[in-house]
Amino acid sequence: MKYDISELDATQLETPKIHIQNCVATFSLGLKNLNLRQISQRLVFTDFNPPKFAAMTIRIRNPKTTALTFSSGNIVCTGSKNIDESLLACRKYTRLLQNAGIRVCFKDFCIQNIVASVAVGFPLKLHELAESNGPFVSYEASLFPGAVLRVSNPKVVFLLFRSGKIVITGAKDIADIKKAFLCIYEPFVLRYRDTENLNTSSSTYRTTSKKRKHDDLL
Repeated sequence: MKYDISELDATQLETPKIHIQNCVATFSLGLKNLNLRQISQRLVFTDFNPPKFAAMTIRIRNPKTTALTFSSGNIVCTGSKNIDESLLACRKYTRLLQNAGIRVCFKDFCIQNIVASVAVGFPLKLHELAESNGPFVSYEASLFPGAVLRVSNPKVVFLLFRSGKIVITGAKDIADIKKAFLCIYEPFVLRYRDTENLNTSSSTYRTTSKKRKHDDLL
């Protein structure tokens, strides 16, 4: 289930800075049935190996990004640190293909996902977080070291780790990431700050939590 954070107020406390790690964008070249093999032979900075992956990979250094080009004319661009940088990179990929004599255009640009991270600077009690918010937080330490919190309004997914690092994904707008983090900071992060055990190791915390749970059952 997703927690509707529209009912929560944004914290007035000072919060750690959010860092954008990756913007994933898509756009169309306006041309279907691209001959990727032929294009890869014209451009030396491409990688195309159909038995391994159906898309042709193009990389540029500025902005440092990677584009996955499909024969349908659709391109997925990853690696940029903000939306403006992503737009610039996508336009550059289009220009590279045009300069190679391929009659394409730039259209239907859209941000599909933004990945951000933030370090709160203290360990989190993930076991207690999951127990208190069962329908909204999943924590299976044997499968994944982080707790997963899904929220709506705006639709965002938080991955919370024992070390205090939080990965935020699923948003299409940076403002939604900031808004969501400010809303969940006090009830889902600050409330579960571990002041007794400062060990930030996920494996150690998993072992300790498992032992405590076992002791409680005895």
